[in-house]
Amino acid sequence: MTNEQMTVDAAWEPRATDAMLRTLADRPITPAQKGFAGLVLATTPRELVDRGATLADPVFSTPLLVLRESAIDHNVKTLADYCARRGVVHAPHGKTAMSPELFSRQLAAGSWGLTAASVTQARAFADSGARRILIANEVTDPVAIGALSRMLDDVDGLEVYCYVDSERGIAALSEVFAGRDHSPALLVEVGVVGGRTGVRNADDAIALATSAVAQGLRIAGVSCFEGPVAHGGDGRAAVAELFLATRSIGERLHELGLLDPPASGGTLVFSAGGSHHFDLVADIFGDAAVPDPRIVVRSGSYIVHDHGTFVADSPSMRGADIEPFLPAIEVFATVLSRPEPGLALFDAGRRDVSFDAGMPVVLSARHGDGEPIETDGFAVYELNDQHGFLRVPHRSSLEVGDTLVLGISHPCTTFDKWTLAILADDDDRITGVAHTFF
Repeated sequence: MTNEQMTVDAAWEPRATDAMLRTLADRPITPAQKGFAGLVLATTPRELVDRGATLADPVFSTPLLVLRESAIDHNVKTLADYCARRGVVHAPHGKTAMSPELFSRQLAAGSWGLTAASVTQARAFADSGARRILIANEVTDPVAIGALSRMLDDVDGLEVYCYVDSERGIAALSEVFAGRDHSPALLVEVGVVGGRTGVRNADDAIALATSAVAQGLRIAGVSCFEGPVAHGGDGRAAVAELFLATRSIGERLHELGLLDPPASGGTLVFSAGGSHHFDLVADIFGDAAVPDPRIVVRSGSYIVHDHGTFVADSPSMRGADIEPFLPAIEVFATVLSRPEPGLALFDAGRRDVSFDAGMPVVLSARHGDGEPIETDGFAVYELNDQHGFLRVPHRSSLEVGDTLVLGISHPCTTFDKWTLAILADDDDRITGVAHTFF
């Protein structure tokens, strides 16, 4: 077995994943769950698949979250292949969907681990078979620190990383983990002025790492989040500047001998990059002046992509050596009202679709008999909790009871509105149900 194979195997316990997926496939679904109002009796995902249900099955009501298998499979393979070619590893943000049915595919495709934003998310990953978890956040809540300690004790072979950016945070972790064998490896988070968490300069980063080591903790590397600087006309340059600053701090920590090499191999961990800028992570951290760095990209939304913020800005559009990702996520809705000639109201709103990065778009529409409806000129312009406002041409044949298929912008804030999503093939056959654990 090669070192790389050992690294991948350590990230994942397939038997635990299989057990979780079997449990979920047999978990009853009731008519009280969104999207399943047509059920007369409780059913299970396995029963839906076994009887050959399709999206036209009368058990399904709107709004309904649908994920296309072919696009998911394409996206998982595409980024896995890219990371392998570029010599980086992938710890996808499992928090995008918080769904074992989805992140298990990323683990099976060779992910180095999974990225969480909290200890509770990390626990869900560990219970589903993940054995290497990067908590891309500070852990300062004493209750969460205690839960992290128990998780490390309870789960054989579990390897956890988390962020630090303050002396008080180090003190809180040191009180529980100093000198312990089962302790999290720490990444010094680098931030920007006016941004989110993270130290604001190199001197503070070095001082923090020195203090952590002195208090019996392990520093494994550095990390950053590019979101605060990624937008605007010079966003790409600002992201590169942040990555360069983070790389420099990591190099300095290595020179000073402050790093405890990751158990998974490499001299230190560099981590950054969501679904917008993972190509810059490979370019910039790949030139680090340290031997064998472990470069970890954290892209998560790519698994379902979208019809908004990500389709408008992704590495494939900038000439990166990667195939375009495919949108996998759709929301089905029904027209509720046509109170004015140019207006339609439908039954999906802020409780069902994201709106923080743009309104949904209409991908298609059809009458009750299946006849397609021309959608040129359709535009969603407002959402209430349970209603969407759709501007339509006055000549449109759209009627009350017709079906709309919506594409969304920013999948993270769509998934957290659902407990169940339908997995379907391109012929609308049901292939499974994805459960979420928010």
